[in-house]
Amino acid sequence: MKICILYHSQSGVTESFANVLQEVLQKAGHSADCLKLATLNPVKQASVRDKQEIKITNLPDPEAYDMIMFGGPVWAFGPSPLIVAAIKQMDHLQGKKCCSFVTMGFPFRWMGGNAAIGYMARELRAKGAVPQAGAICTRFSKDLKVSMQSRAKELILQLG
Repeated sequence: MKICILYHSQSGVTESFANVLQEVLQKAGHSADCLKLATLNPVKQASVRDKQEIKITNLPDPEAYDMIMFGGPVWAFGPSPLIVAAIKQMDHLQGKKCCSFVTMGFPFRWMGGNAAIGYMARELRAKGAVPQAGAICTRFSKDLKVSMQSRAKELILQLG
């Protein structure tokens, strides 16, 4: 399967998780491209419910992939406004398999991670995409790299 891992990372944690996902996918025999979102203007770290104009400059062509993975940090107990903007601005998601992943500072998934994954799945469904399982990686583990590996492997198993 050819997969695009499209992500937003400000501190580098989500970027690390995206790279781990790419590595695990490739070891499982998939082709995976990582693409960090770029914008014309800085994105204000705020709730996804706050209004801000976000112009993304490097959205990929989803028709070139079998699946798109959308990832970003949890901000204000929800998804990053940039990753939601990417979903809304991307064309040709009708019938496309997509999944979401987030990183968060709180130790419990119910402290924003579950809500972020759910929000992203609703936005994907609104675009006609077919949301798959999601992944949440918290930064409160003893070994973040091991936690990322574990979450990535779980996600790959759920995707089939």
